[in-house]
Amino acid sequence: MSAAAIDPVTLEVLRHRLWIINDEQGRIASQLSGSPVVYEAKDFNSSLLTPDGESLFVGIYMTRLSLCLNAVVKTVIASFRDNVGYEDGDAFVTNDPWAGAAHMNDFLMVAPVFFEGQLVCWTGLAMHEVDVGGPNPGSFTVGTPDVFGEAPLIPPIKMVERGKIRNDIEALVIRNSRTSRLNGLNMRARLAAINRTRQRIQEVILEYGLPTLMEAQSRILDLVQASFARRLRSLPDGIWRSEGFLDHDGNENRLYRIRLEMTKRDDRLKFDFTGTDVQARGAVNCTRVGLESGIMSAILPMLCYDMSWSPGGVMPQIDIVSAEGTLNNARHPAAVSMATVSAIFATSHVTSGTIAKMLACSDLRQEIQANWAPAWQGTTMAGHYEDGAPFTAVLLDETGGAGGRSWKDGVDTAGLPGTPAMAIANVETYEKEYPILYVYRRESPDTGGQGLYRGGVGTEGMVIPHRNRGSIDTTGITHGASQPEAQGLYGGYPSSVQVKLLLRNTDIKRQFAEGTIPVSVESVGAEKIELMAAKQRTLLNPKDAIVVVCAGGGGYGDPIERDPAHVLRDVESGLVTKSVGRDVYGVDLRTSDSGLVVDTAATDTLRKALRKRRIEEGRPVSKGASPVLQGLADGTEVTVQRRIGDAVNLIKVDNKKYYACQKCGRPLAGAEQDPKTGTLAREINVEVLSHWNRFAAAGEIVVREFCCPDCAHMIAVEVRKKGDPMLYDTEIFD
Repeated sequence: MSAAAIDPVTLEVLRHRLWIINDEQGRIASQLSGSPVVYEAKDFNSSLLTPDGESLFVGIYMTRLSLCLNAVVKTVIASFRDNVGYEDGDAFVTNDPWAGAAHMNDFLMVAPVFFEGQLVCWTGLAMHEVDVGGPNPGSFTVGTPDVFGEAPLIPPIKMVERGKIRNDIEALVIRNSRTSRLNGLNMRARLAAINRTRQRIQEVILEYGLPTLMEAQSRILDLVQASFARRLRSLPDGIWRSEGFLDHDGNENRLYRIRLEMTKRDDRLKFDFTGTDVQARGAVNCTRVGLESGIMSAILPMLCYDMSWSPGGVMPQIDIVSAEGTLNNARHPAAVSMATVSAIFATSHVTSGTIAKMLACSDLRQEIQANWAPAWQGTTMAGHYEDGAPFTAVLLDETGGAGGRSWKDGVDTAGLPGTPAMAIANVETYEKEYPILYVYRRESPDTGGQGLYRGGVGTEGMVIPHRNRGSIDTTGITHGASQPEAQGLYGGYPSSVQVKLLLRNTDIKRQFAEGTIPVSVESVGAEKIELMAAKQRTLLNPKDAIVVVCAGGGGYGDPIERDPAHVLRDVESGLVTKSVGRDVYGVDLRTSDSGLVVDTAATDTLRKALRKRRIEEGRPVSKGASPVLQGLADGTEVTVQRRIGDAVNLIKVDNKKYYACQKCGRPLAGAEQDPKTGTLAREINVEVLSHWNRFAAAGEIVVREFCCPDCAHMIAVEVRKKGDPMLYDTEIFD
């Protein structure tokens, strides 16, 4: 079959066949891996790429690795095409973040696929290794100012030559790791998956012919680009802004700002990160490829949910503005070992926030969702089994919640955003592999943001040493420990903060001996309770316990619009506490013979009091409102031009456009202003939202509400540094 003869049916068959070949590659790698990080938690991804290194398909696992394999292939092509070269059966490995890896903890293997001497495509896998060396077990480095205090960097090197593993290169790659045998097994898992992909590609060529395969690759990218451009054209033109923070750089607990202005015009998206803080003297930075992957991990699930996940077709429609030397575009020798759980994650977070605000101004309102949990709540451990043998572990054993949607609550304990096939590890697996014991793991109340539709909640778990020798070297890695970072939308509140507590010298084993299993921090007797910093290395002693609390997602819409029956259900299910049900949702629950019930009259009274308090305590955002903004005369003709979330409408009055409260119709601001301009603002005590927020950075972070001056309908909630101005986050070009 010639290239010119490819027809739509054949193209569709090949599109799905190549898609499934990449999925099979990922499944084989995870099934052959000996690492719980891969086979249990699925912290890896796969990709099939064109001969020039464009991502044809990426897997459904860790999408923050979406463009890493693309970058590595392009690096290999540029570096080795005329020196060393690449042939059939070759494979290259690297963990260098300036060559394409997300951080040095991920090893990537990429390989060319040939047919009768012609390069037909590339394929590859990225896997997070348990340990790749460096001063910290688990290789997330606390305490270093730069990359020279982290694990060794391996630039792209040819580890497999014409189908044969080079022992000298493999030794170089795995020698510095505390888990070298495991890393070696993972290398073979990658290679086995790549060899299966080579086999499958050859089968396609033998069935359809080489010209057809080559044409299909080009046409798939063209189709995705056309589909993505068409999706963008269906959305309004405008500017949307989001800001987020990273707390603690591994050396000091300071807040770093990530700022994004996203502009959409016609069929193009521009992501401008001007104003993002300069790179940190600590391990939270990421390189340019991390920035791009963070953006892509938000775009794929939010804008490409009904398309092939082909970054090579999406990227041509995107422009990125970012100054080199900033937090998410760091220059060498920046420390980057925490990139995936810090700067890349934060980049994905603000990107998701801006896309959600754009969707809220469109006809795709059903796709809106608030931010998911702010980051991985990670823990690494190292020590000795009771027989003296060493162990090193990276625990992906806790998970956060999804953001509230415009039509439904966020999913409880949903995992990480943009990772549809990633999983929470089974506690029995970790108890089998490592000398630890889970006292409990459960969903934690009030970790999700409150709203008309609440954010999904996260987990809370307690772990103790068990059948080990000596103390366990423990490192905690997260962000969102100082500030509620998963922000809500259109009146929805943010998630709780993320918390790690060390319970020193506990009575847990005595309780076990008496037949009691503690089910909370309060049910454990401890000599002392220590709050861990967002990044901290410490020792977990034989009688100690560690408690890990993951935040949930942000809420969507005004919480006092929530159905009281849903609040009752959440309280009965242990997802919301009775005090939050009363103080935030305004629902009065009483105990009856049949259990908890909603007191309807008391709830109405309580909600009126909450609205009144918003108005009494609120202060005008702007004192120079136009006369029309003081209210409209009866009979004024108003045309609703556009609905924005569940907060405001863009209206037209006498050929002029304004933003107006969706609840009562009061105009709030001119169309050239931010909708919040005519609202009342007040700052609230974050501890009202969650008892976990008592661990937030008091005095540095504020949660600011914006409500309608007439009906007190909540328009927006922002998490800001104290003294920050209102975020001008919506600017529509209608």
